[in-house]
Amino acid sequence: MSRGLSQILSGLLVAWGSTLSAFDFHDVRSRAEALVKQPYEVITNRVPETFTRMSYDEYWKITNRRTNYWQRDGLPMGLQFFHQGYIFNRGVKLHEIDGGRETPIPFNVDFFKYGTNHFEVPPDMQFAGFRLLNFRNGFGEVASFLGASYFRMIGKVQAFGTSARGLALNTTAKEGEEFPVFEQFWIRRPDKNSHEFLVYALLDSPSATGAYQFNIQPGEDTVATVKVVIFLRQPVKEFGLAPLTSMFLYGENGRPIFTDFRPEVHDADGLLIENGRGEWLWHPLEAGKMIRANRFEAESPSGFGLMQRDRDFEHYQDDVAKFEHRPSVWVKPLGKWGRGSVQLVQLPSDSEYQDNVVAFWVPADAPQPGQAVELNYELHWTRADPSPAALGHVRATRIGRALGRSAQGVSNLRFVVDFEGKYIESVPAKEKLSVNLKHSDAVTVVNSNVFKNEINNTWRLAIEIADPGKAIDLRAFLLRGEKAITETWTFTWQP
Repeated sequence: MSRGLSQILSGLLVAWGSTLSAFDFHDVRSRAEALVKQPYEVITNRVPETFTRMSYDEYWKITNRRTNYWQRDGLPMGLQFFHQGYIFNRGVKLHEIDGGRETPIPFNVDFFKYGTNHFEVPPDMQFAGFRLLNFRNGFGEVASFLGASYFRMIGKVQAFGTSARGLALNTTAKEGEEFPVFEQFWIRRPDKNSHEFLVYALLDSPSATGAYQFNIQPGEDTVATVKVVIFLRQPVKEFGLAPLTSMFLYGENGRPIFTDFRPEVHDADGLLIENGRGEWLWHPLEAGKMIRANRFEAESPSGFGLMQRDRDFEHYQDDVAKFEHRPSVWVKPLGKWGRGSVQLVQLPSDSEYQDNVVAFWVPADAPQPGQAVELNYELHWTRADPSPAALGHVRATRIGRALGRSAQGVSNLRFVVDFEGKYIESVPAKEKLSVNLKHSDAVTVVNSNVFKNEINNTWRLAIEIADPGKAIDLRAFLLRGEKAITETWTFTWQP
């Protein structure tokens, strides 16, 4: 064999060997599968008390000293870190992937500026999380991973709002919810031609472990393609996949019990679902007085999401929070998810700084320990509405009392639902639309009416029912002849 051929073969073997050893999703999956066979290790909090007692304002005075971790290389994408402290006391291990090799990113106090804070920082501190930035066209921050398995993203000219999570366990169980944690992350170092981020994450909790891959493409809409494998240590009562979490304080369907100059305060105003049967469902969010849970059956749905439909600043009047710029988050399954349901959980709240809405997918067949649950989906952080333009969309839901009182001395309930959209708005007012209305057995319908609001060109459905005195469900859509021309409006009323 000639020396030249020998060198070529040697080079090919080296290249092949480095390809085989390149870090990828299979490495994270192997670690999650090995971890689930071990007892869950409770990680004690080593963060000094001076950090755990920090106020919100003190914590956010801690900033990154450099523009980003890759600043010296002049890359178009950036990485910054979150410090432990305040409520973010669980440490995470960060690694960089460069050339297929994983390298730990050790905590360094020199990464941070502490503002007016004066703390003694111990040498064994860890990061609490990280954020990703895109410097092209003045985009700025794209994503942040901070706290348990929470993460959130935005498209260009959006403001942070609804978040996502890795996994939701026992959300409504009386024993209390379990919050799995992303213990480790691996972040691929971009090059000057990179246009997407690649992040791997290892999840752990008393009941489950998991491996995650996030391919994040920043843009007008930021899209994250997510690959997930979950392993269970023990059975769980409620297994929620692709969970979203958001805040709804009040909207046009109710007024706050406290004084606030703003007409509406929310990150999202409704849950949208395509249930796999071609039906689109809209369930408005509401600030209730008690925990409420709704389950919407589906068969391989094309998607679900917590949507922020209202984009009118005049409806919020908050030039700081910018609720009208907060994204809708749409979960688009990749492949068939089979039978299951989308579950919506809403909690009472009196604070806009607390998420009180959760939506997630629950498979019909509960997974068992030893079984790998594999899932692929996209997360769209968007201002667009994925439902068909040919269907009328619910623009607003308003609830009130009818004038006068019933024979029982209680005034009737009135629900007013407005539908908008190019097609339905083109239907002339002289044409009569009908309503398909279904409801709980306890409901007595006093009156229902459908008419065009010629002031804003929408169509209005007004339903009056006798006060049932207990929780009831309503479901309705409009028809033109025999054809449904709106999505299905659903609502749960509680006294």
